[in-house]
Amino acid sequence: MLLFCFWACAEKGSEEGAGKYLNLTFTMDTVLVDSRDEILMAATSPYSHAVSKDLGTLYYWDFQGSQIEVIDLEKMVFVEKIPVEKEGPNGVGQNGYLMFLLGNGNRAFLGWDNRIAITDTEGNIIKRIKLDEPWMTEGMEDLGTLSFIGFSDDGSQIYCTFSNYKKLQAKVLELDIEQEKRRLIEVPEFEKMDKFRVSWTSDDGSSRSMTHPSLSISPWNDQYLFTTNVLNSIYRFDSREEEAILIRYENTLTPNEKTGTYKNEVASQSEIQEVSAKIREEVNFLRPIWDEKNQVFYRFSYYALPRIADETVKSRTFLSILNADFELIGEKEVTDLGLTVSHAQFVKDGQIYFYLNMEDELAYIRLTIN
Repeated sequence: MLLFCFWACAEKGSEEGAGKYLNLTFTMDTVLVDSRDEILMAATSPYSHAVSKDLGTLYYWDFQGSQIEVIDLEKMVFVEKIPVEKEGPNGVGQNGYLMFLLGNGNRAFLGWDNRIAITDTEGNIIKRIKLDEPWMTEGMEDLGTLSFIGFSDDGSQIYCTFSNYKKLQAKVLELDIEQEKRRLIEVPEFEKMDKFRVSWTSDDGSSRSMTHPSLSISPWNDQYLFTTNVLNSIYRFDSREEEAILIRYENTLTPNEKTGTYKNEVASQSEIQEVSAKIREEVNFLRPIWDEKNQVFYRFSYYALPRIADETVKSRTFLSILNADFELIGEKEVTDLGLTVSHAQFVKDGQIYFYLNMEDELAYIRLTIN
């Protein structure tokens, strides 16, 4: 077990909440999941890990094997593999590459073709959805094509952004799939995302490619948080209200947002990669992760360092701690911890769990902030 001690800035947060975060010590340990001699595909990737709301169970969708791997996160042991049909009346489709857990126990499978299949716990299809149905898109064609970002807790609403090669939209579309109603949610602070869109179209218009900032949704206390990687501002949204509420806070160790000027349209796909790499060298913000035990958010950010020859890209990484009122109460550079901060999965019992592939076995690095 490794122990690291750091001093953290908290002068811009509330003094009362910041007290326990003035002197931070970090404790890290590693826990290995008992695979019971099974080959677990969950060990191969930090993505498509779906964790139950009580943080007791991990469900990993093995797309290639068409099965769900179930891990007991209390005992850290493999439980079972659940087969899933891809074809037939209860088939989730050949393109279903992501799985989501819905609050009512159902599961949703999202395909590359923007088709969604929702099943019950027995694998029976409940509903099929395609994100271009007329009731969803009519009158909004100029905004772009719908791009899925998340479900409501009970699965009755879907949230989407708009994919557009010419201009990114600072809007989120809420779709009520039960009543076939929709609502546009304005997030105007996120108009800054479009400054960091990089697009290429071939001369004959037959091919095109694009990289762009992310817009993410995170459920929290019956509400939703919208965030982007280009700035630290957060929108808090209650679906019972009319508007999303903008929340700002001031980081002291990093800028609050990206500020550079870049080409939006480039001449080749290789230039897309070059410009995108420069954009990543500015600060990048990850989504906040809620710690129920300590009633705080942990939000990591990082700078990608310039690549040297064929070396793996390295980063400078930072941790911000926000209280439940979204006040900054702790802040520290954590590069020396050696963590891949984008692999942070969830917080359980006050510990942040980071995905780790340990010699092809699933493991977690657990970070405790004392």
